[in-house]
Amino acid sequence: MKNVLVWGIGGLVVISGLVFYGTGISGGNPFTAAVGGLFTNSDTIRVGAALGLTGVCAQWGEGELQAVQLAVDETNTNGGIEGRQIELFVEDTQCDPKGAVSAMKKLTEVNSVEAIIGLTWGDSFQAGHFVNQEKQILAVAPSAAMEALLLNKIPITHTFSTWFPVQTQIDTLQAYMRKTGRTNIVVVHDQDPYGKMLATVFVSNAQKNELVIMSEEEFPIGFDDFRTTIIKLKNTKPDAVFGAFQSPDLKAKFLKQSHELGLKVQLFSSEDIQDEGILKEFGSVMEGVIYTYPTASGNFEELFEKLKQKHGAVPAGASVANAYDATHVVIHALTEHYRNGTSLNGAVEGMAIPGTAVKEIRFNETHQITGTVFQVKTVRNGEFVVIE
Repeated sequence: MKNVLVWGIGGLVVISGLVFYGTGISGGNPFTAAVGGLFTNSDTIRVGAALGLTGVCAQWGEGELQAVQLAVDETNTNGGIEGRQIELFVEDTQCDPKGAVSAMKKLTEVNSVEAIIGLTWGDSFQAGHFVNQEKQILAVAPSAAMEALLLNKIPITHTFSTWFPVQTQIDTLQAYMRKTGRTNIVVVHDQDPYGKMLATVFVSNAQKNELVIMSEEEFPIGFDDFRTTIIKLKNTKPDAVFGAFQSPDLKAKFLKQSHELGLKVQLFSSEDIQDEGILKEFGSVMEGVIYTYPTASGNFEELFEKLKQKHGAVPAGASVANAYDATHVVIHALTEHYRNGTSLNGAVEGMAIPGTAVKEIRFNETHQITGTVFQVKTVRNGEFVVIE
């Protein structure tokens, strides 16, 4: 039988094959740990978290889980939502479309949650968002580019994201390319919805930003032998290469093979490459890569210090602060619902609350956070540093 973890306040209980930890997190993931008390259904407000805890996005999902747990724990310690504690049910999406659907169905049909934090990489594993859409249950994703859902015409009525908008970051990156005289560009990407969306936006915006797309190279999802393409690039001699892939480690592998084959072309990436875990593994070949990243307008440092004190280290993955914000979006919406009778969607659409990844959390008509300003960064001497 698959173990189910329930978070409460203290103690571990085993009942008929179910594992209960004594604060409010339940889920089908064996890697989660307990933080908090068992409550009866009438005492709690049920919230779900559909996060990638095994598979290709696990590093991100594990960091997201720590942030979600912290936000829930802090809220419960301070009295919960209108006097009721949050019971958090965690399901592992396994970083896979089928797993994402299964996790969302479990949360909505079995656990009967009122809202969901997730999906991890919801732009890559979009099928899961059909579930919350069909059930008309609010889902706030910490690491989903809404442009990827919109590109594939996925309904987003009940889906929001605290991840950063792509249009602004691509314009910022292309402006830097033009400024530095790198105008002839080759785009390399995989067929993953996220990678494909990034490439689509890059190509679409190129002309207005006075760039020329020399060619576009596309790979199957998970493909990691880029040597033939790199040799071709050496002969093509573009000013720069922009890479967009499902996961940061695939970008790092492209960089590694480019380095090994002596490709002397400036390489550009998107914000998700700023990942301490990837830097630790591929640091030497990441030197010099240029990318955009949101200006830290929220309080990153305080959050990371809390997580470091709690877990002994800062979690990996680029979406920790976004997950913390996503959880507070859900908590604020539920508070407005139980206090004033506001619909959850209405509460999110009219929201203006302090954030961590951004200074203030607001959403636009495409359910993306607003007010994000991007800076240009690079990897220098093993560190992520700002260029401008």
